[in-house]
Amino acid sequence: MAKKSSSPAVATRRRKAPPRLRSRPMLVRVGLLGLGTVGGGVAEILARHGKLIAERSGVELRLVRACVRHLGKQRDRAAARVPLTSEPSAVIAASDVDIVCELMGGIKPAQALIEAALAHGKPVVTANKAVLAHDGPRLFELAARHGTDIYFEAAVAGGLPIIRTLREGLAADRVNRIMGILNGTTNFILSRMEVGLPYLDALREAQTLGFAEADPTLDVSGRDAADKLAILLQLAFGLAVRPERLSTTGITELSPDNLRDAAELGYRIKLLAIGERAAKAGGVHASVRPCFVPARHPLSTVPGADNCVAVESDALGLTLYQGKGAGGLPTGSAVVSDLIEAARNWRAGIKGRGAAQLNRAGVRLLAPELARSSYYVRVLAADRPGVLASIARVLGEHGVSLATVLQRERSAKRAQPVPVVMLTHAASEGAMRNVMRALAKLPALHKRPQVLRILEEAPKSGD
Repeated sequence: MAKKSSSPAVATRRRKAPPRLRSRPMLVRVGLLGLGTVGGGVAEILARHGKLIAERSGVELRLVRACVRHLGKQRDRAAARVPLTSEPSAVIAASDVDIVCELMGGIKPAQALIEAALAHGKPVVTANKAVLAHDGPRLFELAARHGTDIYFEAAVAGGLPIIRTLREGLAADRVNRIMGILNGTTNFILSRMEVGLPYLDALREAQTLGFAEADPTLDVSGRDAADKLAILLQLAFGLAVRPERLSTTGITELSPDNLRDAAELGYRIKLLAIGERAAKAGGVHASVRPCFVPARHPLSTVPGADNCVAVESDALGLTLYQGKGAGGLPTGSAVVSDLIEAARNWRAGIKGRGAAQLNRAGVRLLAPELARSSYYVRVLAADRPGVLASIARVLGEHGVSLATVLQRERSAKRAQPVPVVMLTHAASEGAMRNVMRALAKLPALHKRPQVLRILEEAPKSGD
């Protein structure tokens, strides 16, 4: 006879699980100011990924209207389906627009329209680096006064999430230096000059491929990068400074000879926007300029029209953020990311998360003359005895010592000048400016001497 189990019978029927409750995504209505390249990118992303965004974020973003200058202009794909108006007030003051997205560019009339939207109490998402660089702190204060917010991830480095990284990801860390290739046009031009193209030929190629505007002045002068650096300085160091106060040099004076020199010496030339703490002086050095970047440094390998930002901080050390810095879809991706954050915060009644938190106490922009670095110097000198000694004497008189000297081979024609390339040990920028003025007066030198900063592995601060 089988032995009976003393254990109670185990129920085989399982309880029916309660039905899963799925909340519907929140509908948030967006009005665009501008429907150009970036606006079209935003429309395309929402058309492609709207359902995915709603599932991930709980927010359904709907483009209800776009204000444009030319109503009859042909628009492609998703942008063609957005209702249009030529009246900004039909976006800013409309009761069926919850968030205003400014994608016009330039300062006028964009700044006035951003101010009007904030005055209506509406969150603003913008990709406008010029407005934020020149008047960001006042706009943040205006947003706070009207109980709303402003978001601007797409204003710097296109689709790279550098704004959110500085504002949130590194909120518990202390940034010591931030360096960036913030302009894809100049990076492309320099990459083409590395293979021997003269500056103007490389610029024309960039324009043909759509990397450079018909008027490239803003890019090649360094002013575009200076606007972006001014925004990063607010977030990284709490330093509010207008871009025109930043020491800025573009790439128009560079030649393939400079890039060949760099390669021979183990460097590449990049247009860098740099901000770094000077601990002894209690301030920040900031500039935009072409620099010799060591070949082993990650910034030296950034290709083509890409952007890249390197951040050095106490806890994390060096972190790098690289990718497409312009274009409809990369920049549109950053705009949509801000729209999602703005929508969530708006629905939850959260304010003050989109604006930069500025520390105005004790942070100042230091005079560029105080910054210290090593330098590359190139002169075109007469081919006769004693010339190199006279150059070295000028450097020594201003406290600048030489680390490396390269004198090119003599020309078959003895009357032809000879290039002389020098690398210095660390010196102040003020001393190097004095050296350049003194060298320019030497009768043995042809043309104006060239000088470029060498990027150090770690910031030098002798202030």
